[in-house]
Formats: sequence, structure tokens, C-alpha cells
Amino acid sequence: MNELSALGLSPRHEDEWRDFFASGRVFAVPLDRRRVRARRRANAAVIGVGVVVLIAAVVTFVAVLLLHLGGPVTVLLLALQMLAAAILVLRFALLHRRLRIGRGAGDDYLVVSAEGLRIAGHVDLPWSAVIGGVGFDDRGATVPLLRGPAAAIERSAGRVQSEFVFGVRGVRALRDGAPHDLRALFEVIEHHGGIRLPLDTMVAPENVLASLAAICIAGRRAGVEVEVTADRSRIYTRTVALLGPEKTSPAAAGQG
Repeated sequence: MNELSALGLSPRHEDEWRDFFASGRVFAVPLDRRRVRARRRANAAVIGVGVVVLIAAVVTFVAVLLLHLGGPVTVLLLALQMLAAAILVLRFALLHRRLRIGRGAGDDYLVVSAEGLRIAGHVDLPWSAVIGGVGFDDRGATVPLLRGPAAAIERSAGRVQSEFVFGVRGVRALRDGAPHDLRALFEVIEHHGGIRLPLDTMVAPENVLASLAAICIAGRRAGVEVEVTADRSRIYTRTVALLGPEKTSPAAAGQG
């Protein structure tokens, strides 16, 4: 299984991509502002409903306690309703934060070249600063029947189904220099971390696979270990490794 197995590209298409970057050309994908606006509206609607449910549950819970209107079962059910509403609001608030990337992005959401990436029109990321990366596209994944409606709401309100995760050297300085709305791209812990680049929520559907392929092939040409995979366990382990502290090779450690 090679680094592009999840994309289904033929060897001929892979060669065409390599020739594309070898010739000095640049792959650019525009931001789909209409798509971003639609998701932000859906997200705001879900959060609004969640807040109303949470307030109603809190008011009812307090009334039940003060006026002794129900027994322990009623109190427990109301407490569970409050918890569920609070979790829903928090979950979609986090999605809203990531959707703000579209508000701060330039017209070209992603530019890929042999030298590196330009993200959201403002964040320049040379390949020399990239530790590695893993990309995926879950848009075709099957969803259990009972979860279908909830999954559809999540997708319409900003849940990411395709993204590329990069481990980045000097990520804190890169984040601090980015516009405020674009800081949701970054995950920084102490002095290490990286970038989680959402694709399907920001670009047109027909540009998602091309974006994954362009990142992967340009990165591999630059000597960076990047891949696209559908293996969920591989995605998880690579993401944890990429966003964690950068590993020092035994040879480098011995020289220190």
C-alpha cells in the first residue's frame, strides 16, 4: 500500500502530478465561501437550539428542586438533559471555531508548490518546516442507520470529513504570527504541535481529492513523509505522533 492508496490514483496520474510540480507550476484551490457561510448558518442554528434546550432544562430543574414537583427519577432525567444539551453546545461551538478559518482566509484557501504550502492566504509553510503529515477523506464512509440524521446535521454544521494533519517545526511562532481567525488551524502544546487543515468544509467537493493528492505528492518530492490513508488506526497513531514532541534520531542524540 503506497502513500496515495486511499486516493485511487493510477501510476500515470501520479507521474503527471510529479511532472506538474517538477515544472515549477503551482496548484491553487479557491475558498468556497458559499459553502462556509452555509455551514456557519447551520452551526449557529444548532447552537441556538441547544442553548434554548439547556436553559429550559436548567429552569425546570431548579423549579423541580425548589417546588418539589417531581421525584428522584424526574431530577435525574432533567440532569441528564442538561448534560446532553451542554455537551451539544460545546461540541458545535468547537466546530464553529474551526469554521472561522473561512472568515479569515483569502480567496485561495490552499496553494501547493515544490517549495511548500500557503494556507488560507496568510500562513506560509515551507516543506523544510514540516515534520510529516497524514491526510484522509471520510466522506464516503458508511454511517449506521440510527445515526444518519445526527450525522447529517453534524456535517451540515461543520464536522470535518477530510483534512490533512501536519507536524510543524516552530509551530508556536507560526501560530502567533497568523491572523486571529486562522489560529483554529493550529494545535500547540508547549513548543510542539502542528496544523490540522480542514478541506471538505472549506473547498468545493470536486477539489478535495485533488488537494490531498497535491499535498502528498509535492511533500514526498521534497523528502517529507506525508501520506493519505483510509486506515483509521493509522490516522490516529500518525496524528498523535505528528502533534507530539519531535523525535530526535539516535545519531543526532549521540552527536549532542
